[in-house]
Amino acid sequence: MEKEGFIRSMVLLAEHGLAVDSIITDRHPQIQKYMRENMPDVTHYYDVWHVAKGFIRSIEKVSKECPEVKPWLKSISNHMYWCAASSHGQSPDVIVAKWQSLGNHIQNKHSNHGPLFPACLHDDPGTQTKPKKWLKPSTKGCEKVVDMINKTRVLRDVRKLSPGQQTSNVEAFHSLIIRFAPKSVHFSFLGMLTRLCLAAMHYNENAGRKQAKNRDGELVFIIRYPKFKNGEYTLQEKKVHPTFGEYTKY
Repeated sequence: MEKEGFIRSMVLLAEHGLAVDSIITDRHPQIQKYMRENMPDVTHYYDVWHVAKGFIRSIEKVSKECPEVKPWLKSISNHMYWCAASSHGQSPDVIVAKWQSLGNHIQNKHSNHGPLFPACLHDDPGTQTKPKKWLKPSTKGCEKVVDMINKTRVLRDVRKLSPGQQTSNVEAFHSLIIRFAPKSVHFSFLGMLTRLCLAAMHYNENAGRKQAKNRDGELVFIIRYPKFKNGEYTLQEKKVHPTFGEYTKY
C-alpha cells in the first residue's frame, strides 16, 4: 500500500510539471527498490529518526547482556543525528567517517579517526559535569557495539541520512488524520474522502503556528514524556491555539 501511494504521488507531481530532486522516506524496501530502478536520478534520503530508532533497538539488546553499554544509548542516538545535521553539502563519505568515529570515542580515543574526520570536535571530556564511563577495549560490550557501528547495512543507511528535512511533518499529518477518521470506525468511501480533505485543510491552516508566549512576552515550552523514550522527557515548543476555518473567508 505504501509503495502504491508513493507511485501515485510521484505520478501526480509529474502531471503537474513538478521535477523531483530529492525524496526523504523511511527505509521501506519496496520504495528503495522502486527508486533504484525507476528514479535513479533522484537523491533518496532516509529520515534520521527511523534509522536511529532501529539502531538503538539493537544496542538495547546488547545493553541487557552488557549493562555498561546502557548509559551510552542516548549519546549514540544523538551522535547519529549530529552526523546528519552537521554534514549538509558534504559527501556521504564524510557522514560515514563521522559515524565510525563513535567506535573510538566510546573507548576514550578522540583523534586519529581517519583522513575524512581525523578528530572529535567536542571539548575536553574531562570538563563534563556528568561523564560516562568509557567502554574498555576488547571487552564484550565494547566489541559488540563497535561491530554494530561498522555493519555494512548500518553504514549503507548512514550514507543516506537526510542532513536537512525529515518526515516528521508527514508523521504529524498522519496522526491528525486519526482524529478526523478514527481507525476504529468504518466510513464510506465518500465519508473517508471528506474527512481526509478536512484533515488536510486543518493541517495546512495550522502547520505553521507560532510559539506561544506568556504574559511577560517570554516563549513557552512544555515537557512531554513520549512512549518511545521509555520514561525520559523531551522539551517542546508550545504553539498558539489552532484555528478552525480561519482562512475560508478569504
